[in-house]
Amino acid sequence: MKIFIQKIGLIFILLLTISCYEEQTKDPNKTYQFWTGSKAPKELKLIKGQYWQSAHWTKEYIMSLKMRPTKKWWDRFVEQNNLIKTNEKWIKPSDLPNWFNPSKNSIEFKINDDFDQGSRYFCDYKSGVCYIYEIQL
Repeated sequence: MKIFIQKIGLIFILLLTISCYEEQTKDPNKTYQFWTGSKAPKELKLIKGQYWQSAHWTKEYIMSLKMRPTKKWWDRFVEQNNLIKTNEKWIKPSDLPNWFNPSKNSIEFKINDDFDQGSRYFCDYKSGVCYIYEIQL
């Protein structure tokens, strides 16, 4: 019985150790894959990306993405994620990559929820370039 308990303890420690690695990338394809759990569809042209995920089991992450989706993909994304247009003053986080620079023509969206951690979504419908900054802590 003592050996059984020791093995259970060892397995528990091993599982904790394995799950304690953070994820990081600046590759746009990997960023999208870490964020969604799948490869980007053909409707997306991924341009730039940055992703950080904590080692914690709650999947805390910060993600930045620059892309050129089809209008249909973007509109579906806005609908599925319950996003609304906003004119609220957004204070850019200091850890945003230098390339995260939505144009003045971009329309800004946020989640339609009282719990707002600062995630923002921008789309310049004229150029087709969209930016996503999503944070979950």
